[in-house]
Amino acid sequence: MRAWFEQLPTEARWVIGATLGGLVILVMTALLKVSASLLDSLQQSGRYEPRIARMLGYEATAQELQVAAQAFSRALDGLAYPRADDANATGARLQQTLRGFAEEAGLTVVGSQLAVSAAQDIDDQEKEVGLFDQLAVELSLDGPPIALDAFLVAVSQHSPALATVSIDIQRKRRSRRDGDETREFLTVRLRVVALRVAG
Repeated sequence: MRAWFEQLPTEARWVIGATLGGLVILVMTALLKVSASLLDSLQQSGRYEPRIARMLGYEATAQELQVAAQAFSRALDGLAYPRADDANATGARLQQTLRGFAEEAGLTVVGSQLAVSAAQDIDDQEKEVGLFDQLAVELSLDGPPIALDAFLVAVSQHSPALATVSIDIQRKRRSRRDGDETREFLTVRLRVVALRVAG
C-alpha cells in the first residue's frame, strides 16, 4: 500500500492525505459530541437520582403509610368525636350520655350544664393552632360513694375518651327519716371534658 501511495503524483498524495485528515477530524468530532452528550446525561441522571430514589422509597412505603393513616384514624375515633356533627349537638348528646351514666349508677342528677369551646377560642387563649373543640359538661350529683365509683368507671370506659378534669366532693348524712338506716351520701360537682375534631 505504501509503495502504491509513493508512486502517485504529489498532487494526488495531497488530495488523499487531505481526505483522510478530514475523515479523521469528522470521526473525532463525532466521538467528542457523543462523549459530551454521554457525560451530560450522566450528570443529569446523577442530579435526578436522589429524587428518583426518594420517589421509589415513597412508592415502596405507600402501603405502610396507608396502614398508618388508617390506624391514626381509628385512634382518633377513640379519642375525639368526629367533626361530622355540630359541636352543640355533639355536646348535648354527651350531656345526655353522662346523665344516663349517673342514673344507671344510682346517682341523682341535680343539674348539668354544657360549655363548648370552639377551636378559635382556644387559639386566642393559647396562641396555638386548635385542632379540636372542647366539650365540657358540669354535673351536680347526689348519691352514695359506690354509685360515684360506678359512674367514674363508666366515664373512664367511654369511647371517645372522656376526662374528669375537676371534682368537688362533700359528705352529708341522710337522717333516719329518709330511710331505714343512716347512709353516707355525697354531693358531687364535677367537670367532664371531651374533644371533637374541629371542622
